[in-house]
Amino acid sequence: MFDINLFPINIEQGVEQNSLPGLAALTPPRKTARGRENDVVIAMIQISGSSAFYVENFNGWLVKKLENYYKTAGTVTFAMKSLVDSLNSDLLERNLKGIKEGIRMSGALNLVVLRRESLYLVNIGPAKTWFAGSTEALEIADSDNQGRGLGVDQNLVCRFSTCELNENDTLTLSCLPPEIWKVDTFAGCNTLTNEAVSRRIYSQMGSDLKAVLLRFTNGKGQIRQEKLPGRAPVKMTNEKEEPETVIPEIRVEPRKPAAQVEPSIQTEPEPMPNVDWSIPTSEPEESDQVYSQTYSVEVSDNSYFEPSTEPVQIEDNEAPASLTLRRRTGTHQQPTKPVRLKPEGPSEAQVAAGKVTKGMVTGAKAIGSSVSSFTQKVLPGLADEPLKLGRGTLIAIAIAVPMLIALLAGAVYARSGKSKQFNQNLILAQQYAMQAELQVNDPPVYLASLQQSMFWLDKAESYGQTDSSASLRVKVQGELDILQGVQRLEMVEVIPGGLPAGSVVSQILATATDLYLLDSTSGTVKRYSMGSSGYQLDEAFNCGPDEKNPLNNLGKIVDMAAVDVNNTFKATILAVDGSGNIEFCVPGTAGITSALTQPDQGWKSLKSISIFNNYLYVLDIAGNAVYRYEGNGVQFENKPTLYFDNQIPALTEAIDIEVNGDELYILRSNGQMVECTYSHMKDYKLTECLDPAPYGDMRTGQEPAAINFPEAKFVQMRMTAAPDSSIYLLDATGKAMYHFSLQRNLQKILHPRFVDGVNLDRVTPTAVAVSSARIVFLAFGSQIYYAPLP
Repeated sequence: MFDINLFPINIEQGVEQNSLPGLAALTPPRKTARGRENDVVIAMIQISGSSAFYVENFNGWLVKKLENYYKTAGTVTFAMKSLVDSLNSDLLERNLKGIKEGIRMSGALNLVVLRRESLYLVNIGPAKTWFAGSTEALEIADSDNQGRGLGVDQNLVCRFSTCELNENDTLTLSCLPPEIWKVDTFAGCNTLTNEAVSRRIYSQMGSDLKAVLLRFTNGKGQIRQEKLPGRAPVKMTNEKEEPETVIPEIRVEPRKPAAQVEPSIQTEPEPMPNVDWSIPTSEPEESDQVYSQTYSVEVSDNSYFEPSTEPVQIEDNEAPASLTLRRRTGTHQQPTKPVRLKPEGPSEAQVAAGKVTKGMVTGAKAIGSSVSSFTQKVLPGLADEPLKLGRGTLIAIAIAVPMLIALLAGAVYARSGKSKQFNQNLILAQQYAMQAELQVNDPPVYLASLQQSMFWLDKAESYGQTDSSASLRVKVQGELDILQGVQRLEMVEVIPGGLPAGSVVSQILATATDLYLLDSTSGTVKRYSMGSSGYQLDEAFNCGPDEKNPLNNLGKIVDMAAVDVNNTFKATILAVDGSGNIEFCVPGTAGITSALTQPDQGWKSLKSISIFNNYLYVLDIAGNAVYRYEGNGVQFENKPTLYFDNQIPALTEAIDIEVNGDELYILRSNGQMVECTYSHMKDYKLTECLDPAPYGDMRTGQEPAAINFPEAKFVQMRMTAAPDSSIYLLDATGKAMYHFSLQRNLQKILHPRFVDGVNLDRVTPTAVAVSSARIVFLAFGSQIYYAPLP
């Protein structure tokens, strides 16, 4: 566990302030929700826009929100996402209420949670975070919301980052950081003293800065606030005084020395309408107000400057500069429009080809000299005779040299051609995106334009990627997601490194505290239990075939289901193999094996099971049957009955079953679903099936429209209980989850997105589970990820 040394920095117009509004840090209270016992939460928020706020009320509002963090159960990322949504909702509501008064504000947010030795980070808007650790230095920014902060959009994307801490690691937060701050600015800060870190920070800033430096030391999870040492006094200038130049030293190429100039910074506070940030309290409101300000950068007119294209050399002990300016001699002139001139010299391809030819000639001369020297030593009599090449050799050289030149010229042309193709396709994508903005009121045309924009953007990025193309993709994809009812799941790795190599997780069962993973390769089930540092493997848990146990006649497990834990075996799950052998699996030990009572025709090939209200349902695909057991507790000893009556659907292609009350849902490998309703009164009505049961689409209207999914490959079905009764189908081809109501109406499509940067195109989902806490667990082979449901 670590203590946190917190150094707030608030400099306004060159004057250091005593406090930093919008900064709050809390340690866990005595009573917290489950999972919050070891969390330390730190948040910094900065409001900008046409609004003012009372400092005391604003800080009280922020502290109140952080206190609610400790009342939110679940994973760290789920609680952080809930906190961000709550902050965003409040600001958005105030913006909507203040439209008539012209009130519009947005908030940049840094949010940090420390849990033992792990940091969880999220930034919203222009806020950035820099981590300096023993093995790496990282810059963490919000790349998903296009610079939009809190209070602007209802659907914010939270991209979580995690870091493992060591002694003296540092973390720097800023909602509106200086552009000059880069990763190199903070690299190695964990090895420096606070004074040295202070010099780095203060040497690379303007007259205004709001930031926080955190240093982690071994301790008991306490927070100590201190003043950052090493602040040099700043001399303020007025209109009558010449501005004093204070800049870091920059070393430039000697052949083109660059003048060092510091831009003057002017601040112009604007009067803004007041917005009430008060929280119901009996205390009087403070009268001091803090306003958001806009800063402009101006360069003196007595000299003209242009950006230098020469590389800047920076010493290790110097702070890097963001801009190098070169002084132009002579009188002040406005820059003229560049004129395209025909190059007088050779083209790029000609220059490259000339270099190759020159190299070949030089190489040939060297080889000839070496051969001549060797010949002189071996055959002294031939020393004075020139080296003669055969006619065939001369012809080969005459053919090879032009071919090499042509190949080199082609390579140069291909490189420049790719850049040209990228720009052309990107321009088309941008044009379709702008066209779509004018067609918002015509959904079909609007959708077509966005799809065209994405098509040309894909073609452009096949040649490379730039910041412009990445930004356009986020914008267009976001609009498409809204139109198509798509939501993104920010997936976080559950088990670092995953299961052993070669494992393929084919089934997941998630309870409130445990995670059961069926490995289809070995046919065994692994149990992971929730601990203080995440899910931990239960080494003593033994569920599945065991060659060392002569009493264990189980084959590979094909499916499993949760059972009531209040049973004589103390079992948590029931596992079954393809021949009807079962095992009641018990945490921390080996399970109890048995066998299901066989039906009259015996077992053929079991595929799936489901338990609902003390009834066990078994799918036998080779026997084309679903059997129903009435249980006594967790034991199903009686002979099963066939679920169907006269109407028996084709089940040879069935891959999964789920039961809700009297409704049986059967999923086929071709994507079709069968829904059957069981009849308890056989004399009046028989069990009926809707085969196939149609899907509906509720994303675009109040009435469901018929829909099918020819491109999807559904490999698994999962059902959640009330109050959020739903059906989830896992699509292995589209790598998505389809969310349906129990009436088979599509609600939305959930697409995973990996926080750790894993390329989704290189993996395939193999299993899914949804816990009672609305947490989605997805398996990609041997890797397991989770995300809260939106």
